[in-house]
Amino acid sequence: MALYLRQGLRSLGLNLDQYRQDQLLKYGQELLTMAPSLGLSNLRDPKAVVAKHILDSLLVLSLLPTQGPILDLGTGAGLPGMVIKIVAPEREVWLVDARKKAVSFLHYVAAELGLRGLKIIHTRVGEGDSLPKQYFSVVLSRAVTSLDTLWEWAHPLLKIGGRLLALKGPKAYKEIDKLGHLKPQLFINRYDFSLPLLGDRRVIVDVRQD
Repeated sequence: MALYLRQGLRSLGLNLDQYRQDQLLKYGQELLTMAPSLGLSNLRDPKAVVAKHILDSLLVLSLLPTQGPILDLGTGAGLPGMVIKIVAPEREVWLVDARKKAVSFLHYVAAELGLRGLKIIHTRVGEGDSLPKQYFSVVLSRAVTSLDTLWEWAHPLLKIGGRLLALKGPKAYKEIDKLGHLKPQLFINRYDFSLPLLGDRRVIVDVRQD
């Protein structure tokens, strides 16, 4: 797993110190051994875990604002929010999920890795949740729901000028067109990536409303 991580980081042009690499590897091992039995991942191959979970999450780093709180909506096993907290421990990161198994896993991993200041919230966004409104600089979401629904959930939580960054696959193009038609006042950008190690296509959609 360590070799795959080093290769992937080189492909992304990321220079992480050994401590943060070790933290990512510990997290990857938990994803490999615990997450499948909890229904949080179906990956059981080390290369796939590194590429499709860790490196896939790291793709969003270059698009994040330099400061401000981050919310990972529907985080599941902590993707991408847990990865971001590991590589940028100074950031304020909130992980939100409606599943008890996911929240229990996240608390366990956070304790094992000694992550401080990580907020793990058990709630369903948009149904009377107690999350702070107009607070977050960015809302992240990976493989949760359609882009138009994501925006409806995210925009009450975003401060003015805040952004939704949705990690998607190549089918995102139709969702972008739909959201642009429904909400023509939004600024929508699309960033295309090739996943290190595997070459799979990835799309990150950047949505904001000034």
